[in-house]
Amino acid sequence: MSLLGGNDLKEQQKINALELKISREKQKLDKKLTRQKILLGAFLVDALEKDAVDGLKKYTADNLLDFLSRQTDKDLMSDIIRVLEQPKDREDNI
Repeated sequence: MSLLGGNDLKEQQKINALELKISREKQKLDKKLTRQKILLGAFLVDALEKDAVDGLKKYTADNLLDFLSRQTDKDLMSDIIRVLEQPKDREDNI
């Protein structure tokens, strides 16, 4: 056994175990935040589909593309924005 560094392996193992625990906790938090975003999004989609909030459709159609930064996201949401911009009687026929 060496006079120097004898406990280094044990200390490194403790550090590794703590880092693993931190990583797991971060994953749990990320999953929680993702679930919250999904549920909030589902709630807002429901409100948009039911036209439950006055002005929400117009606000969403007018501002969603500016909120998005990636072109792929803008392309993905463009069909939804077109539906939101249609008059209510035309939406019912879709």
